[in-house]
Amino acid sequence: LAIMPTGAGKSLTFQLPALMGSKTTVAVSPLIALMKDQVDSLPAALRERTALINSTLTPVEMRHELDRLARGELRLVYVAPERLRN
Repeated sequence: LAIMPTGAGKSLTFQLPALMGSKTTVAVSPLIALMKDQVDSLPAALRERTALINSTLTPVEMRHELDRLARGELRLVYVAPERLRN
């Protein structure tokens, strides 16, 4: 758990393990716009293996991302708290 002010480097605490490790990293964020900004700023190699799981997805998109997760294709998953609960 990292509770730090804006701009202090919290993103690095989950982006680096996702880039360097062999397991999927899950980042829980209540802010959909922040999730999108985070993904847009990732290196291309990691961005391709990253998913957003939130209320903006259609049921078909949700199934696609969950299937990718189940197949082990994702290294970083941003999830909204309400989706994590489901």
